Amino acid sequence: MPKVNTSGDELDVNLTDDEIERIKDELNRDPSITEWGMFDVMLSEHCSYKSSRPKLKLFEDAEKNYDYVLAGPGQDAGVIDIGDNYALAFRIESHNHPSAIEPYHGAATGIGGIIRDILCMGVRPIALLDPLRFGTLTDNPHSQWLFKYVVKGIADYGNCTGIPTIGGEVEFDKSFESNCLVNVACIGLGTIEDFKHAPSRAYNPRDYIILMGGSTGRDGIHGVTFASRTLTDMSEADRPAVQIGDPFTKKMIIEATLEAIKTGHVRGLKDLGGGGLSCALSELTGDGGTGASVDMGKIFIREPGMNSFEVMLSESQERMAFIVKPEGLEDVLNVFRKFEMAHAVIGRTDDTQVLKVYDGDNLVVNLPATALSDAPTIPRKEKRPDFLDDLLAQKTPEPSKKLDEIIYDLIASENICSKEWVYRQYDHEVGVRSVLKCGDGDSGILRIIGTNKFISSSVGTNSKHCFLDPYNGSKGGMIEICGNVIANGARPKAMVNCCNFGNPEAPESFWYFAESVKGMADFCREMKIPIVGGNVSFYNEDEVTKTAIKPTPVIMIVGIIEGEENIITLPFKDVGSDVLLIGETKPELGGSEYHSVIYDMEGGTPPNVNEKEIKLIWDFIFELYENNLVKSNHDVNKGGIIITIAEMCFKNKIGVKLDLNTFKEGGLKDDELIFSESVGRFVMETSKSDYDKIMDLGGKYKISVKKIGTTIMEPEIQINGLKTSNFTLNLKQMKHLYDSTIPNLMDK
Repeated sequence: MPKVNTSGDELDVNLTDDEIERIKDELNRDPSITEWGMFDVMLSEHCSYKSSRPKLKLFEDAEKNYDYVLAGPGQDAGVIDIGDNYALAFRIESHNHPSAIEPYHGAATGIGGIIRDILCMGVRPIALLDPLRFGTLTDNPHSQWLFKYVVKGIADYGNCTGIPTIGGEVEFDKSFESNCLVNVACIGLGTIEDFKHAPSRAYNPRDYIILMGGSTGRDGIHGVTFASRTLTDMSEADRPAVQIGDPFTKKMIIEATLEAIKTGHVRGLKDLGGGGLSCALSELTGDGGTGASVDMGKIFIREPGMNSFEVMLSESQERMAFIVKPEGLEDVLNVFRKFEMAHAVIGRTDDTQVLKVYDGDNLVVNLPATALSDAPTIPRKEKRPDFLDDLLAQKTPEPSKKLDEIIYDLIASENICSKEWVYRQYDHEVGVRSVLKCGDGDSGILRIIGTNKFISSSVGTNSKHCFLDPYNGSKGGMIEICGNVIANGARPKAMVNCCNFGNPEAPESFWYFAESVKGMADFCREMKIPIVGGNVSFYNEDEVTKTAIKPTPVIMIVGIIEGEENIITLPFKDVGSDVLLIGETKPELGGSEYHSVIYDMEGGTPPNVNEKEIKLIWDFIFELYENNLVKSNHDVNKGGIIITIAEMCFKNKIGVKLDLNTFKEGGLKDDELIFSESVGRFVMETSKSDYDKIMDLGGKYKISVKKIGTTIMEPEIQINGLKTSNFTLNLKQMKHLYDSTIPNLMDK
């Protein structure tokens, strides 16, 4: 790590030699020690996106091409117009490195930060989602410790703020052993007028700068630079970089911020997350085209003896910076007094376009406002990994067990089994908005109070598919998460993503990132889904072994359902219904749970994506919905069609008699048919009397629609028509295995 010297002080910085020289040339002097610290955080990968920005330009067509997009990439959160005068904001971020060191506070402050991002758009946070990744749990106390306290951190913080956690996903894989992934997402709702009242970034000279919320301490110093390098040992020395949250203060911050915005006097607003005051002040002034003069002595601190370096770099939580019109100062301060929120007027904007910070009479920061907020990009090399050809060429071994034994093994595997151990710790029903209990649908669903309109949202991706083919794997992630909201009756409206990858300086890691971005951008362009924001987390890599995580472009989709009667749920409803499989099953076992759990292999042929076929399936499903032809629906995901069917059987204890003879002429082996994870498929329950109508519509759209069975009273899945042997699965046994895996592992 390079060192810089100023007035006899020496500082380790995460800057390149070129960046150090450019800074000196731009200022025509050596920065002060505090200024060096500010450059260090603002030019970090976490704040500047210096490696990813050239690729992320592929996402920037949202505001140009979609009338309903109100705020797109580059804003604190994406915002869309969902009709009836409502604005929906949503965002996803990562808090990976802090959570790997201190899982409880790392995860909790990730939730706190994403809530503040939504607040900055002028709307109320109404729901949380949390996609997570860990090393395998079996015989792994370290992964169990991370898993336990990440979930507890999310639960405690979200529950205390009164915001329901309505969804998420958990994936376990040995590549996340040293670098767990804690991605957090938040949804906010308000009126169009609320959003229009939200602060812009065009300010006037002589506006007041107010700091409101928690006090500034030494926690979180260098948090963003810590998040912009690879982790080695889980060192005590890294713990000060992890922030400490206070959800009870956050609850008051939410109310005070929303009321302050409604005064119409708030011209600018920024949360103090990554980079602390350095980030907030430089972005507010740099993007607003102003300068500012700040009195550090007015900043309320909670630890004695803090110097300017510590104050400007602290990432202490629960703080917001406001730019307020002079004529509205007292109105805004009265709001903060009403909610008993600590606050201070710490400075004023001016027309110098220079950010100045005074420590008494000493000018400790004197920087062009854009010097910090407008970082140059770094071109990165890309190289397809040499090992991929051998992985893709791997062939599935002949089954070493009977198919029924394999299914029992899969239903109990970590990535397929019930995640109730997680979501029962979350208050997913706090308030009156949550419509479905966790496990009853593929997505979380929220009511918009006073209307018959509902919000559906889901998050996730398949890291194993992306590892083998990041381009199609990322498209497959889009299909899976869109499929989750579609299965519940919603049309996908927009997406944000959180790209989690290894070291961008390694050409192979950057190739995975570039291919994933291109896959998501191409899919969204073809399917007309705007990308309205996102986050990038690099350096998720073990520095000693040079082992990166599997590429994980986590996707968040929001959709809208018009009318409660149009909400579709997952469980089978009636005995005697038809069970249909929508979409084509292909011999695509690469990256499947079947390969992973049964053979401990990562290779094979992963799913390929045909957008035209997917669009036809979606159009077909929505025509079925419009004609009230669907009783229940579940997208086919990890494990294949039998696992999907079992999950639909569990709640109402309804069994299924399957006849798979229709597949005998297709050339699929039995294990390919049962365990393929081909994307875009759905298992549906429909009435027998509607069979002809449904098949006619399938012919109209020229897609694969097969009747594969009938629901039955007996609590079992009878499987007939395979090329090898027929067998029956016991639902009670499957449900026990499904429910007990994680509790058994975590209770040891």
